[in-house]
Parts: sequence; structure tokens; C-alpha cells
Amino acid sequence: MGFFYTPLPLWLSAGGWIVAAGALALAFAQKPFRRVQDPTLQHVWLGIIVAITVLWACNAWFDDGPVIHLLGATLMVTLFDWQLALIGMAATTALAAVVLDASWLTAPFTYLLFGALPVGVSTLFERASNAWLPRNLFTFIIGHGFIVSALAVGAACGAMVLFEFALAGRMLPVPPAFMRGSLLLGAGEALFTGLLTILISVYKPAWVTTYDLRRYRLDRGPRV
Repeated sequence: MGFFYTPLPLWLSAGGWIVAAGALALAFAQKPFRRVQDPTLQHVWLGIIVAITVLWACNAWFDDGPVIHLLGATLMVTLFDWQLALIGMAATTALAAVVLDASWLTAPFTYLLFGALPVGVSTLFERASNAWLPRNLFTFIIGHGFIVSALAVGAACGAMVLFEFALAGRMLPVPPAFMRGSLLLGAGEALFTGLLTILISVYKPAWVTTYDLRRYRLDRGPRV
């Protein structure tokens, strides 16, 4: 899965650890756990980490290299913002590495390409969605749930191909199956994230800590 089983030079592995550690240090510096002081939110965050780890175990191999799977990063950003999403995706990568008995030398690049990069892309586009799209629940769900998640998958797949090229030192033919699989994966990720965003926004809006109740008019009337 990812680059867990891809042999990397020692200097590249060390660089990956440094970059990953820097990203996590930035997240921890924001004191993100204030967002999940409520025990219910703590359980939701831990449960999402376990659920995404299971998603990562369902992957597709294409010929001799690329591996893709559902990411879950956009949902993590929508629920808990980028700081907790970075930490949660790191925990997911660590759990997957333990379960799959993978090399810890290559784990940082799996985290950076399949965890940190989608989190960054999701955060960027969610901020743009909040700034430019109309202020209602429908656009929140469409933007955060469907569109942004597909864009995050596209960024991860593109970065994975570029990293494969960099490792090989030349342009390699991209398997047609990988291109089709990437499109299907983007659609699947959008459907998965979008449906969960709909359900959680309607039934458990308190779980979405990035909600602005006044902005999306979710504070009108009683809730059951």
C-alpha cells in the first residue's frame, strides 16, 4: 500500500522523516486537542482513525507499481480541521504500517503523499469554498463533501505518479488501468465523503467542528 514496500535510498527516507516530523510539529504547535475536549468528539476522532485505517487496507495494485485506495483525509479535515487531520492521518499510517508489517523507512512518504498532501489540498479548497460559495448547508456539503474530496484524490494520484518518475529518473508509461482507476477512485471518494458529510451534518452537526452555525444557518429550531 502506498510506498510501504518501495525501496528508497537512506537519505531520501531520512528526508521524509524530517518533513513528516515538521508537519506534525506544526500541527501540535496549534494546540489542536482543544477542539476535542468533549469525550464524544474524542471517541469520534479515534473512531474515524480506525475507520480510515480499514479503508487503506482495501487497495488496488496496478501492474508493477502504483497502488491506490480511498483516503478519508477530506472527511477528517471537514470534521476536525487540518491540525487534527494531520495527526489523525499520521496515526492511520502508523497503524497500517504495523498491520501490514511494513518498513518504517518508507512510511513517511506514504504519510506525506496519502495523508499530509490530501489534508493540505482539502484545507486549501475548503477555505476557498467557505470564502467564495454561497452560505448555505447545500453548498457546504457539495463543496466539502463531494468536490474537495475528489480534488484531494486527484492531487494524491498525481503526486504519486510524479514520485514514481523521480525514483526512476525518467518518464515512465502510466498504465491505462491506473488512469481509469484514479477516476473511479475520485468518484468513490467523493461519494463516500459526500454521503457521510450529509448524514453527519444533518444528524450529528456537533461532530463537524468546522461548522459555523450562523454561517450555515444550522442553529434554527430544535434538534432531535
